[in-house]
Amino acid sequence: MNEEKVKGTKNLQIGLIVVAAVLLLSIIGNVIYMTRSGRLADEKEQVMSDKESLEIEKEVLSETIEVKDGIIEERNEKLELLAEEHEALMAEKDARIAQLNRQVSVRASDLEEQKERNDELKNNKEELEHQIEKLSDAIYTLEQEMDALAAAYEQLEAKGKEAAKLNAYNINVLTKWDRWLCADRYNVSRARRVDETLVGFEVDGSMFTEAGPKSIYLLMYDPQDNLMYPSDEIFEAAYEEADEVIQIDSYYTEMREIEYAHEPVMLEFNILHEDRLPAGPYRIEVYIDGRLARTKIVNLD
Repeated sequence: MNEEKVKGTKNLQIGLIVVAAVLLLSIIGNVIYMTRSGRLADEKEQVMSDKESLEIEKEVLSETIEVKDGIIEERNEKLELLAEEHEALMAEKDARIAQLNRQVSVRASDLEEQKERNDELKNNKEELEHQIEKLSDAIYTLEQEMDALAAAYEQLEAKGKEAAKLNAYNINVLTKWDRWLCADRYNVSRARRVDETLVGFEVDGSMFTEAGPKSIYLLMYDPQDNLMYPSDEIFEAAYEEADEVIQIDSYYTEMREIEYAHEPVMLEFNILHEDRLPAGPYRIEVYIDGRLARTKIVNLD
């Protein structure tokens, strides 16, 4: 076996020697040829130039390789940092996932408790709705009672306002005749004989009436419904007609100011007639603080 290997090695060496000899002969032949043709110097110079160019390119390539090596090293460092950051981030995410899993577990427990609470609240809601229904019925009943009380209150308030008004009572109209000494001088029924008209009445209120100064206006109308002996001033008269309060500016026959102190006040107005009166109905109106309090009709022949 070793002999065969040695024999093969010798044969290989012989073959290489033969090849080298052939190459050497070829080179010698080329050198002779180039020498003969005069090209060897130029080719040498070209070879040297190419060698310098190759050396420059080699230096540039070496510098480029160094730069690229630096860039590669820097990028490797960045990759290592990114890998470390990625590992840290993954660890943080794993911790966050574990935390979220724990929270989900806790929330699942809370949801179960909340469900039980919701069921309890649902039962309470049904009970409250039943109670609300009862309360609604009670409220409706109370509203009906409140409406009735409000209506009663309005009636009482209206009665209270009415009771607070100052009124004139017992209007007494007395006619007087002074022309004949022997004749009946009072309660004259003949209009043409009346010289004076005495109008007396009582002013009083109730415990609801406000005390203080009051203005009493007396208006006397003839049979043609004309105001007799109208004043120079007017006042605001108010009277009710068809459940409506009507206010007008009116003159008056006579007016008095009184001080009301929750006690009846007796008043008497003496109206003198200079001319003879025509026969017919005479209307007398009493206004207290501008409100019509009483009306009296006197018929004279």
